[in-house]
Parts: sequence; structure tokens; C-alpha cells
Amino acid sequence: MPMIPGYEDDPLVDGAYLLDEPLFWASHLLQCTNGVEEPLCTGFGVSKADLMQFFARVSDERRWPVLSVPLSAGHGLHVLYRNLPGEGGYDYLLHHPDWTATVPLAAVEGCFRGPGLCWPELLAVAREAAEAGSAQRLDPHAFLLLLPIMSDADLPLDADDVLAAMLTACGAAGDTGALARMLLEEQGCWGPQHWTLTPGGRISEARYAFRRPGAMSSDMLARVSLLLGPVARADTTTAQARRQRR
Repeated sequence: MPMIPGYEDDPLVDGAYLLDEPLFWASHLLQCTNGVEEPLCTGFGVSKADLMQFFARVSDERRWPVLSVPLSAGHGLHVLYRNLPGEGGYDYLLHHPDWTATVPLAAVEGCFRGPGLCWPELLAVAREAAEAGSAQRLDPHAFLLLLPIMSDADLPLDADDVLAAMLTACGAAGDTGALARMLLEEQGCWGPQHWTLTPGGRISEARYAFRRPGAMSSDMLARVSLLLGPVARADTTTAQARRQRR
């Protein structure tokens, strides 16, 4: 597991073992429903009791799971379960082994910060993470790991279908179409948000986003945009018809 600056004294554990457990995905996506269990129980075909038991397991203050999504040139995007007693949360951190500090993209907690990325960037990262030669065009693990920090008010027409396929690939056995529609309507802590594409990279218009001018340097804003997917490659859906969220 990579060393993560700022967390050297915390009980971090490699969370890769969780990825093949369907209950993990239902638990992880509680971030998208603001803790409401019912739609996830229905979508994944699990009981509330089992889901909450699993949630308690991954929230153990003695073990903080870290799951990582590889990016280009040795960079990684780490999803860290910050299991502090009474004030836990989820930190989404950009890092490179040569850096002395992480770059926060989002934090899902009571005082949330984000969103961290838009829909085209989520697709680009999941596409990059897909194994060469795999039948999967997108890596479903990377996709769902980062879904809680995705917000986009301008989604393509096929977004529901894409998300439903990712849910099914990660073990959802219920009505994945309904779950996908609900998740994309609500979009977690921040709801659908607008992004602006500038010469220096994408910036968020959300009040509490790290990726806004003043909260992150212009150099880092540009670097983050590049790492999350070159615009020419990531925006493959810009020519498609888009829907406006009500």
C-alpha cells in the first residue's frame, strides 16, 4: 500500500480485498444517498441489517481502508476511509510518490468539500483503469469508487445505462436501472453542479469545491484536469445530445 503523507500515524490498511464484495459497493454508495439505505438495499438485493453490519465493519476506527485508482505517470487517486470516532468521513486524495503532500479533490463528511470530478472525467479515469484486452470498456471498480465525488448538471443521454451496467458488474442484482436513475438525480452531498472548461483546465462552480479558483493554485488546477483525462479524449460525449436535470 502506498504511503500517504499526513496519515503516517493512522491505522491505514489496503482495502483492495473489499472490491469483490457486493456489500462493499452498497456500503460505499451510501455516500451518494446521504446515508439512506433503502434504494441500495433494493438495487443490490441485500437486507438493511446486512448492509449496516458491513458498514460498521468498514467504519472500524482501528482499521482505515484505502483503495486506489491508478492514473498516468505514477499518480494515484486514493479513497481513504477516515474512521475517526464520532467524526468519520471519506477523503479523496491525488498523490504521486515524489510529492511531500497530497492534493485533496473531495471530502465526503458532515462539512463536505467537493465535488471532485465531472462525468467525462469519471469516464476517462474508468477507461484508463480498464485492463488491456478486457471486455470491459470501463473499469467498474474505478467507476463506482469515484462515483460519490462526481457531480455534473449536464449528463449524456446514456448516463443511466452506463451506471446501471457498472452496478451490475459490481454485483447489484436488483433493479439497477432505477438505482442508477436515482443516484444520478440526487448526486450525493452537492447535487448536480456545473463545470467550466477554461484554458487552464476544468473548474467547479460549487461553493465548497477544491477545484475552484482560489482554493487550488492555477498550476495544480491544470495538472488535475490533465491527470483526470485530457479534454480531447475525455469529452467523447460532447457531440451527443444532453439532458438538463430538473
